[in-house]
Amino acid sequence: MKKKRQNQNEKDVMYSVPDRTDTRVGSVCVSMAGHDTGDYLVIIAGINRDHVYVADGKARKLIAPKKKKMRHLNMITKLSGPDTEVLRSGFYNDSFLRKVLSKAKSEKLT
Repeated sequence: MKKKRQNQNEKDVMYSVPDRTDTRVGSVCVSMAGHDTGDYLVIIAGINRDHVYVADGKARKLIAPKKKKMRHLNMITKLSGPDTEVLRSGFYNDSFLRKVLSKAKSEKLT
């Protein structure tokens, strides 16, 4: 009789619970590793000390945020207070992400 394998998702249920109250939410960063190397991303939720969810509203949408390790991200700047509060509330869309990311990149370049 074969042993039944435990589903990987059953083990990690508590591991991948997004936390919007994390202090890193609202940080703009650049991906330093992976397929999205060089892309500007916004941290939308924390998972644990080492992992976060990121999105940019264009290539990486909110419906499927990317789980990234913090060591693969280079923090650039933090969004303004009101923008960060909108992210923490959870009432935003891809258009909002594109807009704040564009604004943060233009402020950083000037």
